[in-house]
Amino acid sequence: MRIGISLFGVLQVMTSFLIVWEISQSLSAAYVTALLIVCDSAAHAYNRLVLLDPILLWFILQSTYSSIKFSSCADRPFAVHWWLWLLVTGVFLGLSLAVKHVGMFVILLVGLRAVHDLWQLYCDTSVSLMNVIKHFLARCFCLILVPILLYMSTFVLHLHLLDKGADTPDIGLYSAQFRLSFSDHAISRHTPPVVTDGSRVTLLSGARARGYLATSYDTYPDEFGAETQVVALDAFLDDLNGWMFTRTDERQLVNPASPDYASQAVAHGDVVRLITCSLSVTYMSTGCQLPSHRTSTWSPASDSQDELHAGGVWHVLLDDPGASFGVTPLRTVGSWFRLVNNSTGCALRPGFSKYPGWGFDGWEVVCDPKGVNLEDTEQLWQIDENVNARVEGADLKAQYEMSTLAKIIEMQPVMLVSNSQFKDHQVGREDSLQKLFSSSPWMWPILYKGCACPVTQVHAMYFVGSPHVYFPNLAILCALPLLETVSRVRRRRHPQATERQRIQEGLLYLLLAWVLHYAPFWAMRRRLYFHHYLPAFFFSTMISGLVLDAVVGWLEGLPWPVGRRLLRPAALAVLTAFYVQSFLTNWELAFGVPSRGSGEFPMNKHAYFDSWKV
Repeated sequence: MRIGISLFGVLQVMTSFLIVWEISQSLSAAYVTALLIVCDSAAHAYNRLVLLDPILLWFILQSTYSSIKFSSCADRPFAVHWWLWLLVTGVFLGLSLAVKHVGMFVILLVGLRAVHDLWQLYCDTSVSLMNVIKHFLARCFCLILVPILLYMSTFVLHLHLLDKGADTPDIGLYSAQFRLSFSDHAISRHTPPVVTDGSRVTLLSGARARGYLATSYDTYPDEFGAETQVVALDAFLDDLNGWMFTRTDERQLVNPASPDYASQAVAHGDVVRLITCSLSVTYMSTGCQLPSHRTSTWSPASDSQDELHAGGVWHVLLDDPGASFGVTPLRTVGSWFRLVNNSTGCALRPGFSKYPGWGFDGWEVVCDPKGVNLEDTEQLWQIDENVNARVEGADLKAQYEMSTLAKIIEMQPVMLVSNSQFKDHQVGREDSLQKLFSSSPWMWPILYKGCACPVTQVHAMYFVGSPHVYFPNLAILCALPLLETVSRVRRRRHPQATERQRIQEGLLYLLLAWVLHYAPFWAMRRRLYFHHYLPAFFFSTMISGLVLDAVVGWLEGLPWPVGRRLLRPAALAVLTAFYVQSFLTNWELAFGVPSRGSGEFPMNKHAYFDSWKV
């Protein structure tokens, strides 16, 4: 795995070299870009860790390179090379998005360039409207349809190869129909189709990406006035998710193992109690009920909802206009239903936030005092597993299995919701570890903080960029407005300098790429790490390569008495010696050090700033 990731690291350097070469046709500019990347400690460490991001980064770079190559074919529209580079751009855009949704940034980059090109064609009166339409349709096919088809095909391949996952973590984020599609679903072919008294079931929330109704061995804190166990939504499937429906007039718990047991279906409008039980043993129950009633204490996390505690019974109301009271049964997987408290009329549903540390970051479950709301789909629940050896089973998979397209569509919002949940938690030691690993976007360009990788008995590493590379990059980015002004003045005086204009347009394109791969992280409310800056870092390094080469070119134009031809080789030799030496000095930042040994911890000598917690 590490060799595969490192090969993508090699491709990153090669593609960065080619991008700068395609923009400038300058070997020295491309060389300086590659030199800065190769001698950066973060770029090395990035491709030595088992992450998806190095693969994503190469797809992003290759998408950028292909789009530049396509633009170079603008004078030969609809030729073979023109179609080839347009199609290759679309392929790598689809691959970028398929690896991570961060690939949307490069799609936006190429899309803005496509819009600019189409606008230029539309404003060119020498180009017919029919020709503009052809250009538009070609870009729609290659830059929209091809990436979408490729993106979806990766899911088809994923679902075909990884057909086992019914008990994987976070399976509760998906619907019961989705879970049935896995080949290792143990009870899909012999599950009772109807829920009966005494059956052990799991209740899956109809709210998107919320999970199973679950209890905990821990109780609510004393300040909430509820001396009962915490009720929450859990994406994991375990014994804390098991429940049993029982009639309110039952004096003792229903035991399907009893010889006197007679199955009675739970129907629309029935009044029941929900008792926690285990799914993994023949018969076991804690006797803990799911209750709710109005108190002077609000829900711990959602101020407008009733807290779940004390006692109560529930009405089972099917979400089916044709359901008959006492007749239409509650079906496994196939029925959506509401649980309405018998005494207060509130409806069970997920809350609007998660519990703090005492609730183990679980999604709260509350009782909506407004009662049944037919427009509120988050009040709906679904029976996933249904275990009862005394009731004849049926093949639910054949009846409810989803199509591949339906599964792909369901996975999209679940991924968005699950990614948005990568936030800092406040659970004991985990909180301090997350603060050690995570960082904020403003820290990345100035190297205020890196990522302290976990220390083992063998190895320790601090993931951070090299100041010798990052600070020149930052200085050049800050100086770009001044350089742009000088360039425009020189172009006014020498309008025939088309080569300089092409480089300037390439610089603006790379600057837009840097902004699109950096600025969105400021708006994200999820946990972020230093490696999220690496795509933007590569684009800033390309800008540095172009600017440093332009500076050397400007120096060559000065009236030197002697040695003008030696200026560029000498400058490249000095840069090479400086950056190779800086990398050899800081190589331990990229490759790590042994964590055991006598004397001072060897990583301490690389702590350039007090903010680096090495």
